Amino acid sequence: MSISTSSSDSLEFDRSMPLFGYEADTNSSLEDYEGESDQETMAPPIKSKKKRSSSFVLPKLVKSQLQKVSGVFSSFMTPEKRMVRRIAELSRDKCTYFGCLVQDYVSFLQENKECHVSSTDMLQTIRQFMTQVKNYLSQSSELDPPIESLIPEDQIDVVLEKAMHKCILKPLKGHVEAMLKDFHMADGSWKQLKENLQLVRQRNPQELGVFAPTPDFVDVEKIKVKFMTMQKMYSPEKKVMLLLRVCKLIYTVMENNSGRMYGADDFLPVLTYVIAQCDMLELDTEIEYMMELLDPSLLHGEGGYYLTSAYGALSLIKNFQEEQAARLLSSETRDTLRQWHKRRTTNRTIPSVDDFQNYLRVAFQEVNSGCTGKTLLVRPYITTEDVCQICAEKFKVGDPEEYSLFLFVDETWQQLAEDTYPQKIKAELHSRPQPHIFHFVYKRIKNDPYGIIFQNGEEDLTTS
Repeated sequence: MSISTSSSDSLEFDRSMPLFGYEADTNSSLEDYEGESDQETMAPPIKSKKKRSSSFVLPKLVKSQLQKVSGVFSSFMTPEKRMVRRIAELSRDKCTYFGCLVQDYVSFLQENKECHVSSTDMLQTIRQFMTQVKNYLSQSSELDPPIESLIPEDQIDVVLEKAMHKCILKPLKGHVEAMLKDFHMADGSWKQLKENLQLVRQRNPQELGVFAPTPDFVDVEKIKVKFMTMQKMYSPEKKVMLLLRVCKLIYTVMENNSGRMYGADDFLPVLTYVIAQCDMLELDTEIEYMMELLDPSLLHGEGGYYLTSAYGALSLIKNFQEEQAARLLSSETRDTLRQWHKRRTTNRTIPSVDDFQNYLRVAFQEVNSGCTGKTLLVRPYITTEDVCQICAEKFKVGDPEEYSLFLFVDETWQQLAEDTYPQKIKAELHSRPQPHIFHFVYKRIKNDPYGIIFQNGEEDLTTS
C-alpha cells in the first residue's frame, strides 16, 4: 500500500530545467512578501476598555515636517514602485474612468456572492478582469506620467501585473478567502480532505512511497510557518515564490541527508508526506488561488512546475483510502492538469473592457433610514425604467411606482426619464475634460421638491 509515481505518470513538465531558477528573487524579495500581510485585510484590533484621559495630537508644524520627510522618501522610490503606487492611487479615484471601473467591480463582487457558481468560476473571472484592465492601462492617457516614460518596454507588463495585485486582489483578499472556504465547505470536499489528511498522517513514510530522507519535526514546523505566511499574502506571484522556498528546503533535506541527487519521482511522495504533516486545509485553496490567478507567463517555468507538483500531492491525499492507497496520480488528475495548463497558457480571446464596465453604483435614499448603496450589473442599453425595476427588487421597495432614478451632479438633482440610458450618461460624464463627482440615487419622487426630468435630447450632459 504505497504511493508511487512512475516516470510515465509523473507531471508532464521538463525535468531538465535547473532547480530554483528564481532563487535570487526569492531571497532578495523576502522583505517584500513578509510585509504583505496588510492591516487592511485583517480585523481591527480590539480596543482596550481603559479610557484615556486625553489624546495626543501632533502639532501642525510636526505634521508638516513629517509630510515633507514622506515626500523625500517617495522621491527615492524605484520607478517600478512609483508607478505601482500611482496606479493604486488612481484605482481609488472614482473621478477617473479606471478608478470607477475598479471600484465598481470590487463592490459588485463583494455585494453579490451568488454571482459565481464555483470557486474556479470566481477566480477565472477575476483573472480575466485583471488581464483586461492591464491592457486598458497600457494604452490609457489617465496615467500621468505615462508608464513608458518610467518603465522599460519589456518590463511594463510585469509592473502592471504587480499593480493589479495591489488595487484588485488586495481589497478582495478577505472576500475571496471567505468565498473559497464557503464553496469547499458546501461541496463537502474539505470534509473529505480533513479525513484523508488524518489517515495519511497515521502512515509511515515508506507506506506513502517515500524512499528518501524526509524533513524532521523542526523542518516541518519551518515549512508550516512559511505556509501560514503564504496565507497572509494577496499576490499569487509572491505566494509561488514562497512555495519555491518550501520545495528548496525539502530538496535540501533529501540530498544533504543522503548524499545523492533526487528527481521528480522521488520528490512528489516527500512533498505529499510534508503537506500531510502540516495538516492545513487552507493549502487546498491557496494552491487553487495561485493556479487560477498567477500571470500565465509564469506558468511555463519553475513556478508552474512546482505549483502542479503541489496540486498533485494534494490530489494523492484526496484520493487516499484506508484499505487501498492511491498508487499513482489518477488519469482524471492528470487530465485535469493538462486541461488546466492548456487553458491558462493558450492565447485566447479575453473579454473586452466593455464587458467589465457594466456596473452601476446606485444609492438608495429614504427619509428615515438614510442612504445605502449597491453595485448593480447594468448593460449599456438597459433603460432607466429597467434599472428602477432592478432597484425595487434589490432594495425591497413595496411601492416602486413612488420611486425613480435620479442623477446628482454639480449640486443639482435630475430625475431621469424612463427611456434614458444610465450607462450612456455615466460614460458622457466620464468623457468630460474636467472630472465631475456624480451619484445615481434611487429615491422617492415626492421627496425631491426641486428635481427635474432629464430626457433624451433635452439636455446634453457632455456640455459644461
